[in-house]
Amino acid sequence: MNSVRFELRSIATCTRRAIAAAAVALVAGLPLDAAAQAYPNRTITLINPAAAGGSNEALKTIIFDRVAAAVGVPIIMESKSGAGGAIAAAYVAKAAPDGYTLLLAGSSIATTLPVIKKDLPYDPLRDLTPIVALIGTAPLLIVQKSLPATTAKEFVEFARARPGKLNYGSHGPGSATFLAFELFKQVAGIDVVHVPYRGSAPLLNALLAGEVEASLEVPPTIKPHIAAGAFRVLGVASSVRSPLFPDVPTLTEQGYPLAASGFIVLAAPSGLPSFIVDRLNAEVNKVLALPEVRQRILDMGYEPAGGTSEQSVNWIRTDLEKYRRLTREIGFQPD
Repeated sequence: MNSVRFELRSIATCTRRAIAAAAVALVAGLPLDAAAQAYPNRTITLINPAAAGGSNEALKTIIFDRVAAAVGVPIIMESKSGAGGAIAAAYVAKAAPDGYTLLLAGSSIATTLPVIKKDLPYDPLRDLTPIVALIGTAPLLIVQKSLPATTAKEFVEFARARPGKLNYGSHGPGSATFLAFELFKQVAGIDVVHVPYRGSAPLLNALLAGEVEASLEVPPTIKPHIAAGAFRVLGVASSVRSPLFPDVPTLTEQGYPLAASGFIVLAAPSGLPSFIVDRLNAEVNKVLALPEVRQRILDMGYEPAGGTSEQSVNWIRTDLEKYRRLTREIGFQPD
């Protein structure tokens, strides 16, 4: 039955893309082949779900200024912040699928909000077309140096001997840091108390002040503090080691299978014609393969990604299934 449903979804997706491709060509007054060759021929708008400034604008400069030069049209960024990214996602979902309105769809938009919110104005797989993964970011298991643990196994053994006595901090209930640590608690069989904070900055301050003993936090937030020796890093919550911390083993290597990497995917409205998906995917992958681009992304604390549109879809689908199962098992109620 699941395979039949998948095939029906695939047929529906192909049909939408075929119709959209024909519509794009019709509006342009061109045959399909000519429309493919003509794209793009005007400014592309990249919707930023965050406020102006910050890492998304840096990614625009590093990646999309080069893409713009390659395709021969400007790519401008427009911020539509609010509601954790839902405002931006809903805006793009309702736009024409013509390749001129794109979205920086982070994990919050693609896999977190759909799990923790009941009435989102979009569905990440039904209403958006993932084009290519831009960056990934694998959370690090960090603990206070006062704890007698230098490996994930030692931390787990220490926690098991003190059920309910240790705590961990997150960006808040339902956040990516919360979901990641709750997954870790499941695979490790430990009872660690959740202490929620209102975002990354308050959590970082709490960690630096010693208010919480552990967290699964991403490198862009804590990399400089790790370099300064503020925390002890015990493992990477990813299927492979991070190029940012090549000497730190994954949690999976240490016996706790956990992949909780975040990401930013370039997305567009559902029904984007395949020739536009393929063109944008190819151009972004070319840029992400450049050594200077990869290094600048690593310097930001992210990992360059890339790959096919299908891989991005699978990444999102796998995480949605994983986090929906987790929230059911721990009794987390969407609001």
